[in-house]
This record gives sequence, structure tokens and C-alpha cells, in this order.
Amino acid sequence: MKLPALVIDTSTRYLVAGRVDGSGPIKLSAVESISRGEDAVDGAIAELFPDLGEMKSLWLGQGPGSFVGLRSSFAYARMLVMLRQLDCQVFWSSLLWRQIFAVPRQAWFLSRTNAKLFYADRFTPDREAHAIEADAAQSLDGDVFCLSDSWQPQPNGAAHQLAPTTIGTMLHMADARWSLPDSWLSQLALSQPLQHEALHPVYGHELHFKLAKGNQHG
Repeated sequence: MKLPALVIDTSTRYLVAGRVDGSGPIKLSAVESISRGEDAVDGAIAELFPDLGEMKSLWLGQGPGSFVGLRSSFAYARMLVMLRQLDCQVFWSSLLWRQIFAVPRQAWFLSRTNAKLFYADRFTPDREAHAIEADAAQSLDGDVFCLSDSWQPQPNGAAHQLAPTTIGTMLHMADARWSLPDSWLSQLALSQPLQHEALHPVYGHELHFKLAKGNQHG
């Protein structure tokens, strides 16, 4: 593992980024970026690495999520990997958010980037993923946590089932900062280092299409 490293995720309307200089806790910050695209990525990286020559590795959230956000971070990552020969490893974006909000791996984690669809996944231990509409989220079995900017889950009224839990409201997260525990990195399940031509995000609309196609062919 080559350090210092940049960890970054743009799968939601917020860009989350941090600098890793060694073992131990890491501080992350989040800024709204959905309307700024690559300018937001430029700004975040410049703040964390005023001298790009210091960066040795890049850890990149691959989604699923926002088309605009993921396109911006992956375009920047491909350039850095190609020009500076950085090690770049990807991770499922929800694994970082789970660390931020202490969400168990076996619980459903929901995030969204458009008006209707949520992207839900859990690890039991293999990853299970769904593209799901808001009103169908109540049908997911087990604990459900939702990171949302408008839709607030409501109790389903069933006494034997745990009601969905809202873990964060994006409207209240501008310029948020967190400190993650020592064990955070082991939970990301980083991929092997990838070359620039192998860096491809998982867009939310593609997940929806693939799952719908799979269901049709049962």
C-alpha cells in the first residue's frame, strides 16, 4: 500500500474526500458537488494535495450512483493514473458511507440520485444489490438505512419488523466532517490496482437496466 493516498467518492450529490497519510483514524469532508462536476473534484484534491506529486495512491468509490458525479471523479482518476502512474483501487461506495454512519454490512443501505430510484445493497456476506423505487423500499427484509435529501422512510406498522431508519439528511450535510476509526480501511474491500483503461464506474441507471433485464429473463 503506497501512501499518502486520496480516498474519494462522488456517488451521491456530495463529494466525500480524505487524505490518508498512515494508519489510524482518517478525517473526511463532504461538499455539495452535483452542479459543479469536475470543478468540485479539482477543488477537493487541491485542498488535500497542494502538491500532486505527494499522492501515491487513489482509492475511488465506484458507485452505483450519480452519473454526473461518478463521471467526473473517474475522468479525473483516469488522467492521474495515466499521467502519474498512480495505483488506483476501487470500492463499493456504500462501504464508505457505512463507515461514516456505522451501518452494519448486513443491513440495507439506500442512497439515491434521481427523483424516483434508490440504490440499495447489503453484504451477507456477498453483495446483494437492487435498484428500487421509494415506495417499494418498505418491502425490503431486515434493517433498512436511508441516506436521503427528501424522502423520509416511515414505519411500516408491522410490530414484528424493524422500521426503516433515516441515518442522514443530505440537506444538513453541507461541509460536513467526520473522523473514522482505525479499522475503517479494512472495511472498504479495495480492489487490486487498476490501469486507467480498466477504470469504469457503476452508474445507477445501468444497475437499474441490468436488474430489470435480468428479471425479465428470470
